[in-house]
Amino acid sequence: MQHLEGREYNVFDEVLAKAKAKGKIRVAVVQPTDETSLGGAIDSAKAGLIDPILVGEKQKILTTAEELGVDVSAFEIIDVVGDKESAAKAVEFATQGVAKALMKGNLHTNDIMGAVVKRDAGLRTDRSITHTFIMDIPAYHKALLVADAAINIAPDVNVKMSIIKNSVELAHKLGIKVPKVGLLSAVEMPYEKIPSSMEAFELTQRAKDEVSQAIVYGPLAFDNAISALSAKIKKIDSEVCGDPDILIAPQIESGNILFKALVYLAYAKVAGIVLGAKVPVILTSRADSVEARVASSALAVLASE
Repeated sequence: MQHLEGREYNVFDEVLAKAKAKGKIRVAVVQPTDETSLGGAIDSAKAGLIDPILVGEKQKILTTAEELGVDVSAFEIIDVVGDKESAAKAVEFATQGVAKALMKGNLHTNDIMGAVVKRDAGLRTDRSITHTFIMDIPAYHKALLVADAAINIAPDVNVKMSIIKNSVELAHKLGIKVPKVGLLSAVEMPYEKIPSSMEAFELTQRAKDEVSQAIVYGPLAFDNAISALSAKIKKIDSEVCGDPDILIAPQIESGNILFKALVYLAYAKVAGIVLGAKVPVILTSRADSVEARVASSALAVLASE
């Protein structure tokens, strides 16, 4: 692993530049009735990334804007009462092509994602809905994508294939021509008592036919994935080792622990996006910085059609 303290390269700056070059998109923001969600939408609009459609209870939106000290008169506000109703309206805009992405506001994730995955809503594809983080880690030499640490709890091999494909497509849109994908487990060889290692081996074989313009390899323990020296000592011969663009976690617990460990111990900056539907979905968190919220919007711009 390369230790690059003080490096000038900034992952988020590059993502932002690519998104601005592509051009801003209309985004339906669902229930932006708290300072975090409305502020995130406004910050992203100020950055020239999105043209927000604010969908939710109009009076609450206006009150929140007043509390923030911001003017939202330039933005379209669709007055809808109720979280589920607001989510359904936003999804309708996406289905009609009016909005090219969705952004979660002050409502439960289940409410917005429930509207997205509804069979008759028109946003489903042949892929599973998955989540991918992009991380800027001071001790790593480039962007690192981590999936799925937020949506799929215990994905089977077919869902994992969607996670891989969705992440690879995002990497392509980030300008990574042939992303290197490491499939994580606790060991670096198939072992029947560790199901994730068996699945990683199967996915490695399947990916040769099913995933284009990517190098997919597993199983890999984290040290083998991130350190070429560690892989060499264990006689693992793969281009992925020491240079992954994407790490695929075996299940949500390990993915969640991995990304939070990188944030809190390795000072990583992180942004994320939901993929697999016809439009990307931005899931903001109360703990997100302005930079992270804007970077997530930039990812949505790049991921949108």
